[in-house]
Amino acid sequence: MNCRRCGEILNANANFCWSCGAPQHAATSPETIAVPVVGSYDVANAQTASGPISHGDELVIVTGQTAGTHFELTEETTSVGRHENSALLLDDVSVSRHHAVFTRTASGRITVRDLNSLNGTYVNGARVEETALHSADEVQIGKFKLVFWEATQ
Repeated sequence: MNCRRCGEILNANANFCWSCGAPQHAATSPETIAVPVVGSYDVANAQTASGPISHGDELVIVTGQTAGTHFELTEETTSVGRHENSALLLDDVSVSRHHAVFTRTASGRITVRDLNSLNGTYVNGARVEETALHSADEVQIGKFKLVFWEATQ
């Protein structure tokens, strides 16, 4: 299979070109449909018996087999991939074994860094090597889309 944009030779099941990052699926395929953004916690209205609900920095999986799953980023580094030892296991051939890593910086920000994966890591539709995340950023790893939410108190 060749890339639709640059002509590079690709793996037969590649969703994106490893060279230029172009998507390899038809514009009308389900992979390109708009995905609704999962809403943030409504902290102002969310209450428990002990007071308001709060959460730490987290990812919400919005597409894939585990859609709806919340994953809190509690460690300094969180590995993501298809490998069984990944902190966040995304079990699909479109995800590299060691695909990306989420890191907490000294200032408390969360960054995502691609680990030279075959299909790349995308934030808000743009292929990235490494970038800081902000609330409601959409991270795409293989066919999985995850929405990042910053911590609330």
